[in-house]
Amino acid sequence: MSIKSTIATATAGAARWGLRSVLHRSGGALPGKLGLAIDPELVTHLAGLLDASVVITGTNGKTTTTNLIADAVAASGANCVCNRAGNNMETGITGALLEANSERRRTAGTRRVGVFECDELYTVRILPRLKPTYFVLLNLFRDQLDRYGEIDHTQDVIAQALASSPATTLIFNADDPLCASIAARVPNPQLPFGIDGAVGTETSHIAESRFCGQCNGPLEYDYIQYGQLGAYHCPSCGWERPRLASFASDVRLSRTGYTFDVSMSRKGTHDVARLSTKYNGLYMVYNITAAWTAASALGVLDDAPSRFQNVLDTYVPTGGRMTRWHMGGREVATDLAKNPVGFDRQIQQIKTAQGRLMAFFLNDAEADGRDVSWIWDVDFERLSATPNIRAFVGGTRAHDLQVRLKYAGIDARIVGQVGEALASVAGEPATETLHVVANYTAFPPVVKELERMTEDGSATSGDTTAVHDAVTAVDGTAERVPASMAGAADEAAPSSVADAAGTPEAGASAPAALDRPLRIVHLYPDALNLYGDGGNAIVLARRCAWRGIPVQVDDVRMGDELDLSTADVVLIGGGADRDQLAVVNELRSQRDKLASYIEQDGVMLAICGSYQLLGRSYYMGDTRVEGLGVIGAETVRGEGRLTGNVAVASDLLPHNLVGFENHGGRTKLDADETPLGAAVVAGTGNNGDDGFEGCVHRNLIGTYLHGPALSKNPDLADWLLARALERRVHAGDAKAAALVPLAALDDAYEHAANEAAMKLLG
Repeated sequence: MSIKSTIATATAGAARWGLRSVLHRSGGALPGKLGLAIDPELVTHLAGLLDASVVITGTNGKTTTTNLIADAVAASGANCVCNRAGNNMETGITGALLEANSERRRTAGTRRVGVFECDELYTVRILPRLKPTYFVLLNLFRDQLDRYGEIDHTQDVIAQALASSPATTLIFNADDPLCASIAARVPNPQLPFGIDGAVGTETSHIAESRFCGQCNGPLEYDYIQYGQLGAYHCPSCGWERPRLASFASDVRLSRTGYTFDVSMSRKGTHDVARLSTKYNGLYMVYNITAAWTAASALGVLDDAPSRFQNVLDTYVPTGGRMTRWHMGGREVATDLAKNPVGFDRQIQQIKTAQGRLMAFFLNDAEADGRDVSWIWDVDFERLSATPNIRAFVGGTRAHDLQVRLKYAGIDARIVGQVGEALASVAGEPATETLHVVANYTAFPPVVKELERMTEDGSATSGDTTAVHDAVTAVDGTAERVPASMAGAADEAAPSSVADAAGTPEAGASAPAALDRPLRIVHLYPDALNLYGDGGNAIVLARRCAWRGIPVQVDDVRMGDELDLSTADVVLIGGGADRDQLAVVNELRSQRDKLASYIEQDGVMLAICGSYQLLGRSYYMGDTRVEGLGVIGAETVRGEGRLTGNVAVASDLLPHNLVGFENHGGRTKLDADETPLGAAVVAGTGNNGDDGFEGCVHRNLIGTYLHGPALSKNPDLADWLLARALERRVHAGDAKAAALVPLAALDDAYEHAANEAAMKLLG
């Protein structure tokens, strides 16, 4: 090593000794941070310590897969160098290498294998320096969009990382077209893995992108496992799921978990093992298949491929994940979920277990992502039919969760901590499990409280481990709402908000039936689905139903005929650049229909990217894309992105509009166009300069507000519905006149969420 790297390792070693010997703390990321400050190329200098290495990345399952591979390496007798604590950025990986360097004499003569979890965006820093033997790419789902940006950006970063280390073998989830499209772009040797055949145990409406990675045409699926994962092909250009080199098959789900075969052909050999896991969730089958494939490729299973079952039998999830606690006779099941697909998998498990006691905790710290609109893509509706639900919500964004559950048909009470939820269900049968799901920084406080209750003797826990050092715990409390809103602490919550907070004010007259339902047309939810904008359709439909107004929601998907002749409200959301380009190309042939609808006072809400494409032009990277020219606006490129919580003061409405913006384009309205309102926070809005946000063009509203836009802004939702009904009246529908003005609803939850959002802005 160079003099600089020698100084760096010595300094980092001193810091590690001080942390452990004096402060009695684990090393964490600090030694790596100090070492890199002295020698930015320290990973390159330390990489020679390893005989082989594997880097694991992806949105979900990184920690589980990393630890399974590390356990398999250790079981083989090799010395495993691993950032098990979850410090998955450059400092954490460097810290693990520094630890190995300090023990190189003790482990001399033993094969050293590095197994490193890596944050997706840090792969571009790690791969060119470490030059790993293998790189495992698990999946790509939307996650922390305000930090990562759209998935296209994450794909570009990973492809660049792989190109910088061309000898690294890519082990990738071929069932995910987003991963497969990266594999198609890079020259690396490849081992595609997946599940062979439809499992049929889990599906979901969530999908990040179902577009071809080659021609951008819509993909067709032979079957879908969940999200966008499955067997796909492109009818336009013929691109399809790569042939699987390693795969799980004969997947069977029982009360005790999954059993399945794993197979891999390589170098003239064919490895096969029958595996089982006690952990439910099809994602675990993917994680285990990835880990088994990597372990086999590393050669640590050469003498006995089936020995991996011993690894699974002794595996204990870290930090309280997938843990069962026994609290005063009641079981509490805890797990972490930090994005729509991960959360949806937990909902599926609660549904499968017929759970009716549940608590969800949501934070918006920097490590979580400030934008929480993704909760509207979680299929909470699957739980609403469960009888006698007792639901609780907490965390810094508890109000957002409360509103989301309300529109799913579930009345949830806000609690400060998990112990409060546990105490509230004390009168329920002890056989009922309390299911607790929390996102990234909300999860450690849940685990710590359960551990404290165990230490105090008030409960006994099952398998538990220390909370990740890498996660900084934040206060998971939320402001309490009045008992009149949340329900008494010891009384069962209503199973449907139709009985609680959603019905019209007392005394409201019963509405007259319409000749036909109010028709809400949701444009391209299969493509423009990035920021929870499907929640706008949920909100409008629920608010109609609570008032007794007949309503239907029609989804128009790519390739469908666009019929706006009977449309009352049109919704269109935001999406990734590639998906948005597919939509604008589709809409060009339908442009006259859309323009005619708008000019005839058709009611429409356009969010973010779709707001841009309604103008004359916008940019995708450096390329100018011709828009539809329906409104007088141009969107140009800007320096950086406008990202964060925002508020808008609009003359249309009595309350400030709140939401979250995340856009790189700068939209400039023509002089004869009317802004939706004034940006409350300087430097936000259409372009960050003129102080305006959004656009009102006849009955069209364009805005950058995510959240989704209507969830915490019920006045805006009702403005759209009122305009739609008034348009019916003007067209001669006398029955619609009886519905205007709209009957008032109890919007206490929504207004509380609005006020909480305003507090975030100070």
